[in-house]
Amino acid sequence: MPDLDMSPYAAFVWPAWTISALALTAVVARAVMTARRWKTELARLEADRDVDADLNSPRAQVGQSPIAPESCAQVGRSPVAPKQ
Repeated sequence: MPDLDMSPYAAFVWPAWTISALALTAVVARAVMTARRWKTELARLEADRDVDADLNSPRAQVGQSPIAPESCAQVGRSPVAPKQ
């Protein structure tokens, strides 16, 4: 059994341990609650995306480059001409 008698220091050590344990518990509880909230939000967003995908006609997803001209933003085209 560990020796927990801290005679002259007990008045300082035990409150410090208690405060540390409470702070750690609060941090873990907040992390768990936040993770649950984000998991719920992710499920909602994925459900909305599935509904939107069903409503819209199927089409290719093409990314738009903020720096390339619109004509070059299509798949397979490069804004730089190939060297010959």
